[in-house]
Amino acid sequence: MLTWEQVIEAEDTGVRRSYGSMCSGISVLRQGRALMLLMPNERFRVLSSGFTNGGFVDSPQAVINVTSMGGKLEYLCMKGGLDTYDSMNRAYAEKLGLDPDRTVFQGTAANMDNAAIVNGNAPDGTKISYAVTAGIRHNGGRAGDPAHHDEAEAKYGPESGTIITLMSIDAHLSDNALFQAMLMITEAKSCVIQELQAKSLYSFGIATGSGTDQVTVITNTASDEVIDDIPRDSELAKTIALLMKEALREAFDRQSGMNPVVQWDPLMLMGRYNMNRIRDEIRFPATMEELLSALEEIRQDTYMTAMVTAILNIADDVRNGLIQEKEGVEAALRICEGAVLAKVEDPIERLRLDDAESVIELLSYVSALKLMETVRSRRAYHGQ
Repeated sequence: MLTWEQVIEAEDTGVRRSYGSMCSGISVLRQGRALMLLMPNERFRVLSSGFTNGGFVDSPQAVINVTSMGGKLEYLCMKGGLDTYDSMNRAYAEKLGLDPDRTVFQGTAANMDNAAIVNGNAPDGTKISYAVTAGIRHNGGRAGDPAHHDEAEAKYGPESGTIITLMSIDAHLSDNALFQAMLMITEAKSCVIQELQAKSLYSFGIATGSGTDQVTVITNTASDEVIDDIPRDSELAKTIALLMKEALREAFDRQSGMNPVVQWDPLMLMGRYNMNRIRDEIRFPATMEELLSALEEIRQDTYMTAMVTAILNIADDVRNGLIQEKEGVEAALRICEGAVLAKVEDPIERLRLDDAESVIELLSYVSALKLMETVRSRRAYHGQ
């Protein structure tokens, strides 16, 4: 059986090439499967949630993000636990010509050529930089979702998806300020995911992150600017959040094509509640070509998307116990009949609308009616 040792030994990591730069003179390089942040000197301190050399690290040589090996070998390494993961990372550090004891590791399935590098300044001139890789379509989860990984059973699934955030700030942050920066980064990450309405894979909710997200904050201890506290309402906290949001949006788009245009798709949004079979609601008197063309038109209908978003919000309120299901269905039906559907005159359609027992059942059937209405409109337009 192939081993990770054989893969690392055989891998041609090539030469280091420049990928960008970050504040405090940190060079961003690409080599092999790694995105490398090389420190210009030993006057740096790191707080990292990464698995290898995580926690507080003084005088790191490098902070790196590494693309995983993929395939069954990757899952076998994960199953081996942290000892295997550490051994693999240390071996790869040596392969890259780095000191394993002074290299802080993060790992992900994302390709490092899709990393987003963002630099900016707070109003007082404090420099802040980000290097972010991100994918969440296959491992998005919401805080409080049902457990998917049981440490006692040591079971690992094939799902992948991780948001890796490497942030540097050209100031000397206290340990307290490092933690505050990490919290602000994490909250900003969740804001972006909420704004994109990326679904959780483990519940009907909108995700807040993935099961393997990691954050590293780098501070320049040689800086004359000493920061002991980063209040939430400070300009520095605001800048940390805004730059994180910018970097994460770019990383999502680069890695998985996740952006507002793609997400602003009613069928994509409905997938959060597993409404992927609306064509089964009605035995359509239409060809597959007609249905697919109508579906494509609906995908681009911003009015339909706004309606779906509103109905899903009602479904969320029901699920979270804010309103009763019956009240939710009544409110959703008023929205649908007033904003989406033509006057419902067919007696069977009327019966089915009035018989809906849940918001999601109603939305699925309304979407099917809208699909058929679109088919008829397209036929009329073409004189059929």
